[in-house]
Amino acid sequence: MVNTVIGEILGNRYKIIRELGTGGMAWVYLAEDLKDHREVAVKVLYPQFSDDVSYVQRFTREAKLALKLSSPHIVKMLNYGADRDIHYLVMEKVEGEDLKSVLQRRGPLPYQEALGIAAQVARALHHANEYGIVHRDIKPENLMITPDGTVKVLDFGIARARTLPSITQSGFIGSPYYISPEQAMGEAVDIRSDIYSLGIVLYEMLSGELPFDASSPWSIISQHIANQPPVLALAETALPGPVEDLVNKALAKDPADRFQTPAEMLAAIEAVLGGQELPRVSLPPTPRSQQVRELLLESLYERATEAMQAEEWSRAVNLFNQVLKIEATYRDTAQKLAYAGLHARLSALYTAARQAIEAKRWQEAVDELSEIVSVEPGYRDAADLLSAAALSLAAHRAAEEAAKLFDQAVACCEAGKWQEAVSLLKEAQHLDPTHRDIQGRLALAQQEAKRARSPWRRFSTWLRGGSDNATGGEAT
Repeated sequence: MVNTVIGEILGNRYKIIRELGTGGMAWVYLAEDLKDHREVAVKVLYPQFSDDVSYVQRFTREAKLALKLSSPHIVKMLNYGADRDIHYLVMEKVEGEDLKSVLQRRGPLPYQEALGIAAQVARALHHANEYGIVHRDIKPENLMITPDGTVKVLDFGIARARTLPSITQSGFIGSPYYISPEQAMGEAVDIRSDIYSLGIVLYEMLSGELPFDASSPWSIISQHIANQPPVLALAETALPGPVEDLVNKALAKDPADRFQTPAEMLAAIEAVLGGQELPRVSLPPTPRSQQVRELLLESLYERATEAMQAEEWSRAVNLFNQVLKIEATYRDTAQKLAYAGLHARLSALYTAARQAIEAKRWQEAVDELSEIVSVEPGYRDAADLLSAAALSLAAHRAAEEAAKLFDQAVACCEAGKWQEAVSLLKEAQHLDPTHRDIQGRLALAQQEAKRARSPWRRFSTWLRGGSDNATGGEAT
């Protein structure tokens, strides 16, 4: 779909002008609001999300909530909608640079500037928390800094709709670098998860490095759960102790040990900037790597099994695959993956077949339903649908053949070949008794054929032929 929407008007209002960028879940376009006569940013979901009914339902629900948010530190969502199979969000257009680009360009930031940025993000999270909204994807790419230094948080209303922990069949969508331990484990999350992610961002702003890094997402997740972040150290200037205490509290593994609200974290930031001390934060011991491995495997396996029981086959396949990537022989994962994979395929075929039936694509429906019945004859009502689709396909083919015969009969009528036209029309009528033009054309052809066989018509024809021959002879 990329770039194919450029020039289109979504919702009879938003004219897409050009692409601005891409993200983990959507393309971002510059658009013109034809009603309010202003430029806006439009996020168009990737097809894999637009085609996921459960995702679209979550997306719509969260978009409605995000419309309520109004803070100078949150990019304002203006609208959302669907145009055909395109699901989109409309946001205010913000001039500026995202924090990731700033860090790539400048490297570590002075701690006063880093704390100032974190304070603005905390204000945004505080406003969202008042509405019970958790962002779930706080990271530098989602933090825009305007030319006057204002920080605006992107993607409220899209990040939360994502199935956690950001896993797809091919792996992660987005980055695991900023994910909280409880989010990584697939547990219920609240605003303290966003506080942890903001702590990671603050660590990166201060040091220029991520606290946890590895070659695979699962290794990074293990570090979030099991490892303490390296001690913050600045290359040229000493970091005040209260700053490190603040970061350590935000990065506590147990949500109960973190700041409990964004307002609490904001107060701590303002205290540190004011030169005040914070209570020392001692980091407790963490589980050993083998324990973390077992926790991850157990969590993934249980969630995959729950997905199977709920007949969420694609999600089950996704999660079982992740289990096997960590341990190829874990319990009966391989067998359950095969079962879930089969039913994911059957479910996809069944959905496609129903769509084909609705669109009267009978051959496509027959092919998909035949595959279902060959694998599992009792699957839902596939056998009944196959019988009905096969009958409709036969009727469709008969109608197509009748139409061809009708066209041939018309040509015969125009050439005066009435008897041949009658034969063709009778055959067409047998194939498609409902054809609205055959009966009238057949009656006409039969009448003309009968007239052609009458003695007077044959005598008249003979006379015309003889006259022509006489004339031709005279001319010769």
